Amino acid sequence: MFKNPFLKFLLVFSILIILWFGFYENIYELGELFDIEFQRNISIHVAEISMFFISLFGYTPVINTSTDFVIISIEGNYLNHGAWIGEPCNGLKVFGLFSIFILAFQGKWTNKLWFIPLGILILHLANAIRIAILTIISAQNPALLDFNHNITFQVIVYGIVFILWYLWVNKLSKR
Repeated sequence: MFKNPFLKFLLVFSILIILWFGFYENIYELGELFDIEFQRNISIHVAEISMFFISLFGYTPVINTSTDFVIISIEGNYLNHGAWIGEPCNGLKVFGLFSIFILAFQGKWTNKLWFIPLGILILHLANAIRIAILTIISAQNPALLDFNHNITFQVIVYGIVFILWYLWVNKLSKR
C-alpha cells in the first residue's frame, strides 16, 4: 500500500500512539478490572531501585507507600518531603513511546524482540538514578528540586530515548 517507508512509518506510528495513549489513559480502570495496580507497582519498583542508588551515596532511604504516590525520602533531620513517584514519573509513558517508535520503524523482528526490553531496562535504570538524585537534592537543597525535576532530568531521560532511537535507526534497523 505504502511504498514510501517514511509514510508507512508515520501511519503505523500514529496508529500505535493513539492506541497506546488510549490504553494509558484507561490503565487505572483496567487495573481495577483485573485487580492489578500497574502504575503503583512500577512506582514501587523504581523506588526500590532508587533506594539502592541512594544508599551508594551513604544515605538511608525510606519508602512510604501509604499515600496515592510512592514517596521516597532520606532518613534523618532533613527538611524535605522526598521525591513523590507516580504517573508520569514512574516512566511507563516513556517506555511506551520508546517501544512504539521501534515497533513502527523498519527492522528485523528478532532485533526488536531484544532491543525493546533492553531499552526499557536502560530507561528504567536511568529513571531510578534520576529519582535517587532528586531525592538527595530534595534533602540537601530543596530549592533546586523543581529546576532539576522539570528541566535537567527531562533533558537527560529524553536524551537517552533519542540515543536509543538513533542506535536503532543507524545500527539495528537495516535489513
